Amino acid sequence: MDPNAKLASAVPFLGEISAAAAHKFLAEATQSEYAPHADILRPGDEVGGVYFVSSGTIRVYYIGPDGREGTLYWIESGESCILALNCLFTEFKYPAWACASDAGANVISISGAAFRDLFSNEACVQRFVFDQLSERVFSLLTLLEQAMRLPLEERLILLLLSHADEAGVVSMTQETIASHLGTIREVVSRLLRNLASQGLISSAPKRITLVDRPRLERLRSGGRNE
Repeated sequence: MDPNAKLASAVPFLGEISAAAAHKFLAEATQSEYAPHADILRPGDEVGGVYFVSSGTIRVYYIGPDGREGTLYWIESGESCILALNCLFTEFKYPAWACASDAGANVISISGAAFRDLFSNEACVQRFVFDQLSERVFSLLTLLEQAMRLPLEERLILLLLSHADEAGVVSMTQETIASHLGTIREVVSRLLRNLASQGLISSAPKRITLVDRPRLERLRSGGRNE
């Protein structure tokens, strides 16, 4: 893929800003490739730029007092990290962990000064930031509600459904799933065996296949007696 085309696919507003601003963005943007699970940001880091995912996924998470992890949100292609954006404008330290997912991630970055200039002068960049903020607030509230209201098995089903590709395959390790749900791998392994025994999924190393997606959808909705 042409480098500029790759940039345009990762930065949604690039085709809407002025020609001069787009030229400056393309001239200043840098691309970085992160190996699976490589740290991108850590608690206490100063955020000096803005990050856009061009391929792969970034996981933003916390580590609790007991040492267990819990995912706050995932950053997909064409998205940016709202916590990093907030730190950039407020000069706060980064409050969480951000790392590449199981498949790694390719990231496009631009300096904080250049992005602030874009934000001040381009309405579409302002819309992008506010849209990202709105989506993250909603996703975090949804995550909080699920953690408080749903049994762990239903949260696992939601995770599998949301991360399955068109073929029904979830390319995640049990360790990653456990970290996302804030539990341990042994618990995830037991829950996956239970779902497999019901003919709902099949499981292999780093690969879970949804065998009966309609039934999983019904279980997600609370239909346990069908």
